[in-house]
Amino acid sequence: MVGSVKQISREIAQMQQERQKAETADAHCHLDLISDPTILINAINFGVHTIITNGIDVATSKRALELSERKYIFPAIGIDPETAVKLDGKALDNEINQIMELARQNKDKIVAIGEIGLDYVKAKTDATKARQRMVFERMLDLAKELGLPVSVHSRESMDAVLEILEKRDMRKVHLHFFEGNVQQAKEAEKKGYMISIPPTESSKRKQVIKDVSIDRLMAESDCPVVGKTPVDVEFSIHMIADIKGIPFVKAAEMLTNNTKKFFEVERAKLGHIRG
Repeated sequence: MVGSVKQISREIAQMQQERQKAETADAHCHLDLISDPTILINAINFGVHTIITNGIDVATSKRALELSERKYIFPAIGIDPETAVKLDGKALDNEINQIMELARQNKDKIVAIGEIGLDYVKAKTDATKARQRMVFERMLDLAKELGLPVSVHSRESMDAVLEILEKRDMRKVHLHFFEGNVQQAKEAEKKGYMISIPPTESSKRKQVIKDVSIDRLMAESDCPVVGKTPVDVEFSIHMIADIKGIPFVKAAEMLTNNTKKFFEVERAKLGHIRG
C-alpha cells in the first residue's frame, strides 16, 4: 500500500512539473465581471499568457480596452445578442453607433469584433430574432471594414449563424463555446473557422473534438460565466488532450499557438505600449 502511495505521489509531482512547462491561452472570457485583481494575477502566474476578454455592449467593451493595457490581455469588443434583445429603437441605434466608433478609434488595439451572434434562447419572438440578426450583420460588416476576426456566440441558432456567415463571406471566424453537432462542426472546419471548447463536458462536444482537426480548435474558460477564472481553460485543454490521445503539454502548445495566430496577438502587442 505504501508503495502505491509513493507511486501516486511521484505521478502527481511529475504532472505538476509538466504543467509548469505549459503556456496556455484563453480564447474567450469576460474579465470585466471579475473584481478581484488577484484572480487575474494568479492566472498569469499560472501560465495563462494570452487572454482574450470580450465586451458585450459599450460599457463592457470600454472595460475590455482598459484591461488590455495590461500585459497578456487582448480585447474584443461588440454587441452580443442578449443586448440586442434588451435594447430597441434609438437606444439600440445609439449602442451600435458607439461601438462602431469605439472600434474604429481602437482598431490597432482590438483583436476581434465580439462577442456577437444569435441566441434563440433569449430571443423569444420574431421581432427580437430579427433585431439580433440586424445587430449581428452590422457587427460582421464592421469586422470586414476593419479587417478583424469575429468571435461568435450561438445558442440554438447554429444553422442561422452559419448561413449568415456564409452570406457575408466571413473568413476569420471564431465559434465561441461551440454547441453544434458534428455535421455543423465539419462545415465550419471546411470553411476554415475556429471552434473553441469550454470547460464543460458533453457527449456531443466530445464527438466534435474527436472529429475536428486540432488545428481548428482553441480552448476557452468563458469565465466567470462558466469557468471561475482563466485558469479553468486547463480543463478544456485536458479534455482535448485526452480525446486526441496526446500529452497535455503538447495540446497546450498547439491550442495556444492556434489562439495566438487567429487573434494575431503579436500584431496587437505592437499596436500600443503595454505594461
